[in-house]
Amino acid sequence: MGQLVAVILNVMLLLMVSLGLLQVHTVVQTENELMEVSAAVTKYISNRGGVNESSLQKEVRTLIARELAEKGFSLQEREMSVSVTRTHSAAPVLWSHADEFSLVLTIPYPGFTSWIPASADTLQVTRHGTINVMDYDL
Repeated sequence: MGQLVAVILNVMLLLMVSLGLLQVHTVVQTENELMEVSAAVTKYISNRGGVNESSLQKEVRTLIARELAEKGFSLQEREMSVSVTRTHSAAPVLWSHADEFSLVLTIPYPGFTSWIPASADTLQVTRHGTINVMDYDL
């Protein structure tokens, strides 16, 4: 009887370890995809600037949808929260040369299984950048 209990415990341990590795792999893969999307968005904003905040938000959403579709990421656009904020601005309306911005992308914490408790409820990436486009280029 003791051998049966030992075998059951060993099988449970092997399952928990493999599920834990899959959980870690899922989180790392999702975080890498989020980092790649945030880098593309930061580069886009830096090289393009914008006429106003609402149009820039629309363009960023369109870019994210295109990036996710083209690269076949596991991220879902509807789950993603995007915030682009100017931290330093020269003109109140135009997002142009030397304006600094902060980009925050947030998604729900990915989970392979609910058996393993997650320490965080969201994954978040924050990037900072400077716009490299002059007013007259817009």
